[in-house]
Amino acid sequence: MENTNLKEAIAGLNVLKKDAQKTMKKGLPFVLASVVIWGLILVVQALNLDISVKNMCTFVCCVLLMPLAILFAKVVGADIFRKTPNPINKLALLNTMNQFLYILIVMWAFSRAPEYMVMVYAMVFGAHLLPFSWAYDSKAYLVISIVETVGALVLYFLLGSIAVAAFIVIGEIVLSTLLWLNCKRNLS
Repeated sequence: MENTNLKEAIAGLNVLKKDAQKTMKKGLPFVLASVVIWGLILVVQALNLDISVKNMCTFVCCVLLMPLAILFAKVVGADIFRKTPNPINKLALLNTMNQFLYILIVMWAFSRAPEYMVMVYAMVFGAHLLPFSWAYDSKAYLVISIVETVGALVLYFLLGSIAVAAFIVIGEIVLSTLLWLNCKRNLS
């Protein structure tokens, strides 16, 4: 009896997850927004500016997340603000918004170790993608989360902040391509 109830609960959860994946297009609007944002961060890091100015401009790039996500949602047909009783939609939005809390760690780096700020921000960004692997049943999120987090650490010490920003741009392009293909194949 318990085994049957568990199977029914898991089946119900999977229905909710599929609905969220279709509504949110597996988070594709936010990932596309991150490509633009990290592209801008790459440009900022390549400029010949004082590190504090570069870091402040990097923070300014972050404010574009929601406007860009809304724009890309329209492009890909996602409804990221749909009022729904589906708790998976709310969980996915919370997972996106939690990055704003993690920004406090990046702000600490900005004030205490400014040369490491972009690396710390890239690591926080990469790590925040991990829960989406469950919500969207996506191994791409799992792999990219780990690769971007560890890669940002290693690349910073080998090549610096410009390489870190370029690496995140490439990772997000790969992730958005994989998500787009998966949405096209499985959610149409």
